[in-house]
Amino acid sequence: MPAEVDHAALFAATPSPYLVLRPDLVIVDVNRAYLEATGRTRDDLIGQHVFQAFPDNPNDPEADGTRNLNASLHRVLSTRKQDTMALQKYDIPVVLRPGEFEERWWSPVNTPVMGADGQVAWIIHRVEDVTAFVKAHQAGNPTGVRVGKRLGPPRRWRRSCTPGRGSCNG
Repeated sequence: MPAEVDHAALFAATPSPYLVLRPDLVIVDVNRAYLEATGRTRDDLIGQHVFQAFPDNPNDPEADGTRNLNASLHRVLSTRKQDTMALQKYDIPVVLRPGEFEERWWSPVNTPVMGADGQVAWIIHRVEDVTAFVKAHQAGNPTGVRVGKRLGPPRRWRRSCTPGRGSCNG
């Protein structure tokens, strides 16, 4: 007899940061990896609209994280398909220092979870913090990295990348 799988325990333990949103973009669940990546607590996030929990940095006139994420989430809702975003600069509020933001770069993927009625019931927002990678790339490339621009994949990934699509499976 197959063993019962505890999906809640798997979600909580996965090393990749995950946030679960309702179709109205209110946060309904979050795993430990996401909390660690953002320095937040479950109480800080559950029940909050994603853009109230993570607003754009008001001190960065070029901040477009909420606009880009909102567009991706709405593509998921309208197409009912996964949406992989380009690398995204999206600063996050510093806990216990109101009004202060920390520069962060993310690699986000938004995936729909369909309900029994065929509509999107939840969106899984998966991110990887790639800040160290981007800063290392910027240090070796004085022109820096532009928001929404994809970095070239490392040589070891090139065989598994789809040219022109920006997707890498490596």
